[in-house]
This record gives sequence, C-alpha cells and structure tokens, in this order.
Amino acid sequence: MTEKERCSHTVAHFAAVRIDHMSDTNEFMADVSIKCEKCGHPFQFIGLPLGLNMRGAAMSVDGQTARLAIAPVGWEPHPLGIGPTGFGVKAS
Repeated sequence: MTEKERCSHTVAHFAAVRIDHMSDTNEFMADVSIKCEKCGHPFQFIGLPLGLNMRGAAMSVDGQTARLAIAPVGWEPHPLGIGPTGFGVKAS
C-alpha cells in the first residue's frame, strides 16, 4: 500500500452495525464494520478467526467485518443441537 492509499486520520471514524436474526435457530448476529469518516478508508479487524461462529466471534475473509454472536440481556439463545455452530476458513 502506498503512502497515498493510507489513511492518516486519527479521529472521526464511522462504525456501522447490522443486526441479523436467524429465524431457523432464533439467534442473533451483529456485523460490525468501521471506516474513516474523512476519507472512507475501511479498517480491518485483527486477531479474530476467519469465518462464522454462532456462539462467539469471527471475521469476514477480507477482515473488514466482525461477526459477533449476541443475545438480548437475560435471554439465552436456543442451542443449535448436535452439529457445528459455524465454519472456519484457514488461510494458507
């Protein structure tokens, strides 16, 4: 990435949060993305596994969206039952 392509702004960032409800499992996910409000340059998340985790946190393959399992306070989501709760992507 060249210096011209880099965002050098340290204030005024915009976070977008989209809440998804999976009607088949009655669970919720929050998709979070962040960008610079001044130039629009996207941020990427660091340290989350790639993929989807219905009982935790993961990020999109490009790292620009965090996928977070959420539930209303005092309410436990119904378990998915036997089987996987998401998927992972391993970079090679």
